[in-house]
Amino acid sequence: MKRLILAFVFLLPCLPVIVHGADNKDSGDKTVQAKPAQNTPGEPPFSSVEQRRVLQALQNERQNILKERQELANRKKELKRLESEVDKKLDQLETTRLKIKKLLVQKDAREQQRIRDLSKMYAKMSPDKAAGIISTLDRKLAVSLLADMKTKAAAKILNNMNRDKAAQLTTAFSSLK
Repeated sequence: MKRLILAFVFLLPCLPVIVHGADNKDSGDKTVQAKPAQNTPGEPPFSSVEQRRVLQALQNERQNILKERQELANRKKELKRLESEVDKKLDQLETTRLKIKKLLVQKDAREQQRIRDLSKMYAKMSPDKAAGIISTLDRKLAVSLLADMKTKAAAKILNNMNRDKAAQLTTAFSSLK
């Protein structure tokens, strides 16, 4: 296509010489010269079929380029729209993540408060009854309860527990974070 454009650009200045130069020569040749094709109104005059073909090819290429530009512009608009949608979704996700984080902090605070309340209750119970109940609880919960108690109350409860269970809880208590 570039070759056609270059050929057209280089041949364009030569066209008047070619067309008019052949008419001005009075040679002995009596060859029949091709008449320019009849042009419809609004079209530039053509002196050869090749010029018409080149011009038509250029027009077709121009139309194709204009179509591609329009398609690119439409795609850019669509990409911008999609980008804004993605940004909105990301903002919504971030907002939701912050809400969840806040809810988790509230949940942890409520759990800590419940553990403090439970540890106060177990500390007020008799050590042998508290030891029986705490020894049946989940290790993590039992360690949390003992950690929230005063040292003296926790020691009395551990003293009334099974030796193996008390050793497990003490080991877990020592690695408490």
